[in-house]
Amino acid sequence: MKNINKTIGILGFALMIIACQKQDDYKEFTKAGEIVYPAKIDSLKILSGNGRIKVSGALNPDPKVVRFRVFWNSKLDSVDVPVKRTGGVDSVNYIISNLEEGPLSFEVRTYDSEGHISVPMNVVGNVYGERYRSALNNRAILSTEFNTQGEAKLKFQDIAAASGTVGMQIRYKHIDNTTHDTVVVAQLKDQVVTLPKFKGNPIEYRIINKPDPLSIDQFYSNYETLSLKGEISAIYLKNNMVPFKRSAYDNNRWGDLADWVTNSAMKNHNGMGGYASDNDGIINIEAGWGSSAITNGKIYQIITLPPGRYSFTSELSDNNYDGNPPAYIVAAAGTGIPNVEALGTALGSTAVKNNRFEFELKQTTVVSLGMVLSFNTDHYMKIRSLRLYAL
Repeated sequence: MKNINKTIGILGFALMIIACQKQDDYKEFTKAGEIVYPAKIDSLKILSGNGRIKVSGALNPDPKVVRFRVFWNSKLDSVDVPVKRTGGVDSVNYIISNLEEGPLSFEVRTYDSEGHISVPMNVVGNVYGERYRSALNNRAILSTEFNTQGEAKLKFQDIAAASGTVGMQIRYKHIDNTTHDTVVVAQLKDQVVTLPKFKGNPIEYRIINKPDPLSIDQFYSNYETLSLKGEISAIYLKNNMVPFKRSAYDNNRWGDLADWVTNSAMKNHNGMGGYASDNDGIINIEAGWGSSAITNGKIYQIITLPPGRYSFTSELSDNNYDGNPPAYIVAAAGTGIPNVEALGTALGSTAVKNNRFEFELKQTTVVSLGMVLSFNTDHYMKIRSLRLYAL
């Protein structure tokens, strides 16, 4: 029993010695005072950007914190940022530029006025650049249409939020011949964009992307040039469908079409022709029944079209015209249309009974669109519309 008590006493004494030694070591380690860690940046974030990032967060009201340092590239690179305290919670916003594209790890520490250093804060950020931008694909345009107000409507493909597309930038020719530049906020589904006072093809457009919702920069894809398709009559033609308007009238039935050039051969009703008050106003060509024959009678409008493929169409009013002799719809370069026997010189033509033809322009061209015919006696033809389409 004595031996056991003796052993316990020896062990207790040894523990006392060890405890005293550790206390002495702690005193030696902290002999200059307690270890002090300055307040860290709260809610620290690294926001992505184009060749740059933004350090964002908040500093709690610790008046001793006077600066912070950001390290990256395995601490080979760093920047020291002073902070001005206001006595409350202060925002931290600092941009680091000239960074290589790709993910980067950052270490952030704060420093107080006495030289104390905070514990490290580690966060990963992404730097974007030309690799990201060059990989952007334009949002597809599914369909286009044009209305009677001269507006172009573009229907865009649906997209997912993850695509990062926040908008589209569109450049087009305005009716006043200036280039109109518009930016449209992106919608994910069923987006239709209206271009008012649209002058004509082509348009240029590109998407605007953000790599992530908090990115400090936007990225633009390459412009894509596109010719819109659809009926463009309202943009280029005037007075092209029933009820047609007249510029002169005999107060009975016959008159001249407003906005169209009508040659003298077509005016075979006491100096008027091409227009009749039937159907509240219609193109009516009639020879015979007391009126003279028509030889190379012409009706046309002169417009300027950009390069592209087009279709010109006619719509007969009824089936009383048998197509013999033929009347022709025609497109010709310049300020007039050829005679029937010279239609081979035109950009395109077809018999009115065929309804449509196509033609192509390689450059911006002054074009005359209309019809030419030679009618013997006792023939007539009514037309409800003449229309132009971009293909």
